[in-house]
Amino acid sequence: MRTRVAPFKPVIALTVAALTLTACGGGADGAAEPSKKTPVTVKAGFIPVIDVAALYLGQEKGFFSERGIDLKISTGQGGAALVPPVVSGEYQFAFSNMVSILTARAKGLPLKIMAAGSSSTGVEGKDVTMIHAAKGSGITSAKQLEGKKVAVNTVGNLMELLGSVGVDAAGGDSSKVKFVELGFPEALAAMKSGEIDAMVGAEPFDTIASASGHEVISSPYLSMSKSSMLTSAYFTSESQLKKNPKLFEAIRGAIDESLAYAQKHPDEVRTQVSKFTDIDKNVLDEIALPSFRPEIPKESVELFDEYARKYKILDKSVSYDDVVWRGEQ
Repeated sequence: MRTRVAPFKPVIALTVAALTLTACGGGADGAAEPSKKTPVTVKAGFIPVIDVAALYLGQEKGFFSERGIDLKISTGQGGAALVPPVVSGEYQFAFSNMVSILTARAKGLPLKIMAAGSSSTGVEGKDVTMIHAAKGSGITSAKQLEGKKVAVNTVGNLMELLGSVGVDAAGGDSSKVKFVELGFPEALAAMKSGEIDAMVGAEPFDTIASASGHEVISSPYLSMSKSSMLTSAYFTSESQLKKNPKLFEAIRGAIDESLAYAQKHPDEVRTQVSKFTDIDKNVLDEIALPSFRPEIPKESVELFDEYARKYKILDKSVSYDDVVWRGEQ
């Protein structure tokens, strides 16, 4: 049983207005080509989560500035709120999870994935999203969540999808699960009080949950794919890509270099996370960092499309070619 919301309905209304303002967007104007001598200001919208640490690190290392990009980062509390400023041109690009991007595209918003964001670890029991059973609940398998209350941070989005995947992969029936929308901190408290039976968590809350005795009963990404999956991405609008493809080639180059560097320097990633979050150092030292891979695997996009349609999050298919920018043609 699910209590659903439609997170992109308000965004569609906002985006209609935003489309009329596209010509007035700030930041990179016209077809400006970035260079060290004539840097271009690029505005980006991020959510303050671990996954974006790679770009803060890349900014610090000069991967953007050496390409003539003066990156200005603004933060928001949700990926949906970052869509209108990207469509209007106020932001050149923004960050979101794969399900949110596919949902927006399926609803007709002119968005394109222009670079990879973060990926799952591919490691059982040490992934970026896991399902935890409440301590003392007696639940040892996701199959046992039938008829139970399971917390997700947003119903009808990524965490509900992963919760459903975990239950079904264990031999249960996810349609019999009651997904309850709670923020991660509230979900931890609700598990402790017995108000809910399990939660679909994300770091750092996975680590906190495990330390509190709420055992991991599923690593759902591994039920979708036996290898690491792209779970988030950086997106922009079709109009901006058409107007200034060379700028976005440069942005993508900087993002790709940032991701590759972050993958090889996890300690520096943790240091960056400490600068824009309030995660306790003892927790930060233990969290599972996402994989930072520059690739945008077709399999990941197609699997999210398949499962999102299976669980009625998407009402129509979104193809890889439709949503992923392949570069200047």
